[in-house]
Amino acid sequence: MIFEFSIILVIISLGFLSFGSYIAWWYPLELISHFRIQYLWVSIIITGLLLLFWWRKIIKKKSLFVTLFCLSLMFISLNAVEIIPWYFSHSQQIDQKTENQVKLLSFNVNIENRQYQNVLNVVQEKNPDIALFLEVDDIWVNKLKIGLNERLPYSFKTPVGRSVLFSRLPLKDVQGDILKSNRHNIFATIEINKKPIQFIGTHPLVPIQRNTLRIRNQQLEVLARFVKKQTKPVIVLGDFNLTPWSPYYRKFINKTGLHNTSLGYGTLPTWPHPTTYLKLPKYITPLMSIPIDHCFVSQDFKVANYQVGKNANSDHASIVTDLVLSE
Repeated sequence: MIFEFSIILVIISLGFLSFGSYIAWWYPLELISHFRIQYLWVSIIITGLLLLFWWRKIIKKKSLFVTLFCLSLMFISLNAVEIIPWYFSHSQQIDQKTENQVKLLSFNVNIENRQYQNVLNVVQEKNPDIALFLEVDDIWVNKLKIGLNERLPYSFKTPVGRSVLFSRLPLKDVQGDILKSNRHNIFATIEINKKPIQFIGTHPLVPIQRNTLRIRNQQLEVLARFVKKQTKPVIVLGDFNLTPWSPYYRKFINKTGLHNTSLGYGTLPTWPHPTTYLKLPKYITPLMSIPIDHCFVSQDFKVANYQVGKNANSDHASIVTDLVLSE
């Protein structure tokens, strides 16, 4: 009886987590919306265990088994519907490489991380044309400038926030915090193939408290209104502290019409990763990993490649996107 009650409790909890993600507009419910990948795997494991328990006659009531089994299959379907489409090719994807590609890198290096050379090695390996670094202090900025000066000679750091942008291409009208909602925004006009594009680097707050959730959502709302007003092609890059399964992600996409460049390449987690300063067991971090770093583009761009790079002792992995601006 206790065993059967435990199984029922687990199924009910999984159902709450799976369905709750669709209405997760409030704190702390919104926090559960980010773990769709984990819910899918748990659903699959539970379904397998139910079959094993029925086969071994641990569960003896047929009606109970059928009910629980059908529920677990429903939860597999519910979570799979949210994940599988990320592995299908998208109309903004292209297979062939061209000479006009522009490579972007976004990397939350974490201010506690001091493995400067490892981060520079990641940049050298990926060789981006534009690189955004988040959670940097003055030491980080100086190290990056020394290491990237020849490769990426143009740079800008937010006056108050902890973000810095490096570029092989000249930065025009570059400034930070023009929206008055986030000290970690960078805005710049960059010419790609002789066409001006609006670049935005951003890092909304971590929504681990009621107040920071509210501020993050305000930041996304203001950013969405800014993007909607643009007449130039748009790139929005950074650590959004948001996964594709949050209702606020869907709201942002619906308002802006932007395309997530990882579509077609899978749900590639970017956080958390093992570090020397995070006191989490190494086997825990892969089980918690979720995709919160993103590159969004307007319909003017095609995506030639998207990948998650090394983390270089940061709790975030770097993300790299190859873009082609349409003629």
